[in-house]
Amino acid sequence: MSFIDLAEQLGSTATRPVVHATGSVGDVYLCHPFLVHAAQAHHGKVSRFIAQPSLEPVGEVEIDRPDYLYSPVEEAMRLGLGIE
Repeated sequence: MSFIDLAEQLGSTATRPVVHATGSVGDVYLCHPFLVHAAQAHHGKVSRFIAQPSLEPVGEVEIDRPDYLYSPVEEAMRLGLGIE
């Protein structure tokens, strides 16, 4: 499913809770691919930058493994889908 198709099915995120992530210089956030995010205005005096490299999975994503040995991303996907 394309990102656009997924976004159309999910609908508006306006009523979702907002949580701010504030880091220090050099901090890195590894985020779930389904995370809805936005930047805040920069009020500092020193330039800042963001990089969003694509992190490809090392194998196929499986949300129904017989051995229950899920990766953290698979666990997050199961949680988001309401799968125990």
